[in-house]
Amino acid sequence: MLAFLRRRWFLVCITIVISIGVYAGHEGSQATLSQVKQFIRPSWLTAIVLFLMSLSLNSEHLLTSFKKPGPLILSLATNVVFLPLIAWALLPLQLTADFGIGLIIIACVPCTLCGASVWTRRGGGNDGVSLMVTMITNGACFLTVPFWILLITSREVEFDRVAMITKLFYAAMLPVVFGQILRMNSQIKAFADRITSRLGTVALVFVLFMVLLAAVQTGYGIQTSEVGISLAAVAVVWISCIVVHVSGFAANLLLGKTFGFAPRDRIASAIAGSQKTLPIAVFVATDASMFGNAGIPSAVFPLLMFHTSQFFIDTILADRHREKYFELELSPPESESEPSLTACEQ
Repeated sequence: MLAFLRRRWFLVCITIVISIGVYAGHEGSQATLSQVKQFIRPSWLTAIVLFLMSLSLNSEHLLTSFKKPGPLILSLATNVVFLPLIAWALLPLQLTADFGIGLIIIACVPCTLCGASVWTRRGGGNDGVSLMVTMITNGACFLTVPFWILLITSREVEFDRVAMITKLFYAAMLPVVFGQILRMNSQIKAFADRITSRLGTVALVFVLFMVLLAAVQTGYGIQTSEVGISLAAVAVVWISCIVVHVSGFAANLLLGKTFGFAPRDRIASAIAGSQKTLPIAVFVATDASMFGNAGIPSAVFPLLMFHTSQFFIDTILADRHREKYFELELSPPESESEPSLTACEQ
């Protein structure tokens, strides 16, 4: 039990935070919501999270992905183009409009900052591919995310596209770039590498604060009848999240095999092409300047569904891939066989 809690503490905490936040919002008042908003600033929290994760991101092997660019190109195409299209196709099936928006948001955001690399290594893959996908998608998200949201939801949701581009640039791109610039200093790099797990843990705590804000807003929306949530709607959007993720994963595995990619490149392309980052998604859904005064707090639920599902699914698929292709030749140390959620994206 203790071992499970150590590995999955973030999933346990996020469940508790959502429950407390929804209850507090449902039982509270507008004053309660205002107090929470004053204390929790999504843009600042997002910048801190991405900076901490970028600071711990080892990019020394990035150039290896350019020697054979096929897996990199396939991963980028899947992550940036294919997954939003799949989510778009599933949008008419959603029973709650806010859940549909959440599904679109999670499909449009970039790849996980460290999760893709951790699970790529777990599957015996080429982490140079996953690292490059991480850097490119997160660096360009201030352009790609507004593009897809405008294209897909402009008729249903009004948002300030200029504010979205500007805020994503400052909250997402600059922290990632700044973190990598600091790593050019050998002493800072060595220090960050020594405390990578602690940096990941601190980043996760800030993510929990972002989720708390969204949960409080959702609870208040339920109280004022602004949000209607049914079990059927939850089931439909959760299945949709799984379909989006598995579609990207399976497509890259099959296309990688068709194009003759090595097994290491296939699993790297599948994981990096299908994983999506939580902090930027929560930021987009809850920031007031993007989707009206209160954002779309209930859209956070599909984000959390996708986030938890992708790691459970990828754990199973990465392990099976490793057993099939690399078990005998790699014989990984035990520390790599069970990557901790505190050391990855979150």
